[in-house]
Amino acid sequence: MRTENPLDLNQTAYLCGGRRRAALVAVLALHDERVIGFAGREVHALGPDGSNQLERAVLAALPAGGVPLPTLLTTVAGLPAMTELRASLVERGLMSRWFPGLLTQYGRQVRRSLREHAIGTYRVAALGPRAIVGPELRRLFTGREQPAGVRRTAVTPPL
Repeated sequence: MRTENPLDLNQTAYLCGGRRRAALVAVLALHDERVIGFAGREVHALGPDGSNQLERAVLAALPAGGVPLPTLLTTVAGLPAMTELRASLVERGLMSRWFPGLLTQYGRQVRRSLREHAIGTYRVAALGPRAIVGPELRRLFTGREQPAGVRRTAVTPPL
């Protein structure tokens, strides 16, 4: 059944990037709400509760001592809340019921539109961590570290 109701942030992330993108956006939303914090690449809980089912599942998967970000993203991507998120997209006619990960034609149209027109956090959901505005936060989520004091320079090959 197709619906014209807008997708929420987590549905947008799952549609455009799958389970791992949805996990990333849930963690990023919790960080924006100051419910979790980062100490290097370690994630620690700062607050008690998330605003939706997936965010609550992220907090439940977060141990008291913290966990490395890649480990948390992998854990969250495998949670039952992701299956429910996928089911909501199947119900909307955006994903195939029989082939997990396969979008319907309508789903591909919606994804294309989201990637072209999304703004703010929805842009991160549609395009991934490269769309994160803050360079330090973007590096944290992309895993690309650049040593302090080293600048990127273009190298011209010899002629």
